[in-house]
Amino acid sequence: MPGVVRQHRIREQGRAFPHSRYDDPRGGRASALERNVLRYRAIEASLYLFYTAEIREFMLENVFPLVPVVGGAGTWETAAEARQKQLMRALVAAAETAGQISTEEAAAMAPPAPHDPKEGKKLRRAFGHAVANGMFEAAEADELVALLQYRNEVAHHIHLVMADVTRSYWTTNYVAYAAPAYKSEALDRLRVYRGDLWDRFGRISALYRSSFDHLLFEHAERVFEEDLVRLDRRIRAQIKDERKRFEALRPELSLSGTGLVDDLHPRAPWNFRSAGYEAQQTGNLTPQGVEICYRLFDLGKSPLAIAYLMGISLRAAQNRARRWRDAGGPDRARAELKRHSGIGRRVASG
Repeated sequence: MPGVVRQHRIREQGRAFPHSRYDDPRGGRASALERNVLRYRAIEASLYLFYTAEIREFMLENVFPLVPVVGGAGTWETAAEARQKQLMRALVAAAETAGQISTEEAAAMAPPAPHDPKEGKKLRRAFGHAVANGMFEAAEADELVALLQYRNEVAHHIHLVMADVTRSYWTTNYVAYAAPAYKSEALDRLRVYRGDLWDRFGRISALYRSSFDHLLFEHAERVFEEDLVRLDRRIRAQIKDERKRFEALRPELSLSGTGLVDDLHPRAPWNFRSAGYEAQQTGNLTPQGVEICYRLFDLGKSPLAIAYLMGISLRAAQNRARRWRDAGGPDRARAELKRHSGIGRRVASG
C-alpha cells in the first residue's frame, strides 16, 4: 500500500492565481485529503526509522562478526557508486592530461570513499560478506543499502520528504525543479527485506543474536500498521472524490459561446485594480471586473469555477456571489462593459 506523491510541473505561463501565494483557490488551509496524506507519511516515518535501525543492528551484530579479519570480502559499494567512482576517475584523468589541473590537484580530487560515512565501514563490510556468501544478491544488496540511506532523508530532511504536499508557489516551484524526496515504495520494500532477514542469514550461519527491541515497539507497530491501512483506504476514497469533483467542474471552465473572450476575458488586466501606473495588480476587481464576475454568475458558473476562471480566491468568489444575489441575481440591472483594442485602450461600449 504505497503512499501518494503529488506531482508539480514547471510553470511556463505564470501563476494560476497571480494575486495569491497559494496555487489553489481555497488558500493555504489544508484539505482533508492533504491532512490524511501527511498523517500517513508521519506514521510511515516512525515505522521506517525503527525498521532500518533493526536491520542495521542485525547486520552489525550477526553478519559483521563473521567477516574474516584478513582477506575475505571487501567493503561493499553499490553499482551506482562504482559507476560514479569510475566516471570521476576518468574526468580527473582527462583534465590532468589536458593540463587543466596539476598532478597534486588530481590526487586531491581522487574519488571519495564509496559509502556514506554515516553508514559506517563495518556495515559496508558486513554487506560485502553477505553478498560473497549468498545471503544477498548484488542487486538486492544495492537496493537494501539505498533503503537504509533513505532513512537519513527521513531522519534529517523530513521537510523534503513532506514538501510535495503543499499549496505554496515557492514550494511547488522548488519541488518542480527538484524531484520530491519522498519514496512511496520504500517502506513496502523494507518490510520485505526485514521479513526474510533471518531466513537469509540462515544461509551463512545457524546461530544469531536476537534483540528484544521489537517487543518494546510491538504495540506501537501494530497500531501504526492498522492506521496505515485505515488511512490508505480513506485516502484512496478521497482521491476518487477529488477527481469526480474536478470532472464535474471541467465543463464550467469553458467560455465557449459566452462572449467573454479576448478583451472581455475574465483575466483581462483591466478587470483588476493596480496600485499605480505600471504597478502590479492588487487582485481587487475594477467595476469592469465586477460586471464580468457577475455575468459569469448569470451563466450559472459556481464560485469555484469563477475562482479558477478569474484567478481569484474561492472566498473572494463566494463574497461576490452574495453581492450578486443581493443585487438581484440574473434579474439585476446589468452594467455596461467597456471594449478594449489593446492594453488599457478603450474603444467602445458594449
